Amino acid sequence: MGRTLLAIVSAASAVLPLNAGAQLPDEGPSVHSPIATDATQSSSSREVWWREDLADAKARSTRTRNALIATSAAVGLGVVFIAVGSSQCQSITRPDGDLDLLCNNTGDVLWPLGMGISVLGAIGMLTSGIVLGVSNRRQRKIQREIRQSSYGRRLQWDAPSGGFTF
Repeated sequence: MGRTLLAIVSAASAVLPLNAGAQLPDEGPSVHSPIATDATQSSSSREVWWREDLADAKARSTRTRNALIATSAAVGLGVVFIAVGSSQCQSITRPDGDLDLLCNNTGDVLWPLGMGISVLGAIGMLTSGIVLGVSNRRQRKIQREIRQSSYGRRLQWDAPSGGFTF
């Protein structure tokens, strides 16, 4: 499948006429050159890409923050279920000295359910917190690149050379 697709694309590119942007001999000098030589044009297009990357990073950060909030709420709900389930249980000491937990139906359902929700919520909280930190770092990096491109390079002290560098 991959080779046939590659063969079709290669054949189509060989057969179709492509405009390379060269001047025809009967035409005079072109006023508009397809080659961009203006540095501000290339830097502005780079800034457009950075702005799009920044918007994408902000959206990812927002989604991850919402996941962190949702998993935190799940941990809270699980703790409430554990508390209600535990209130429906009582501890009984057997004659041989072992401690046993005797629960009614509500306690038998809510306690394990609360433990499951709390554990899964804690795992989700941990992972979404890590992902949020990574996405925020990426967002700060893009913002730093945008600032550096708009202000140029700064004067910095270079310790190995013993002088200032730009």
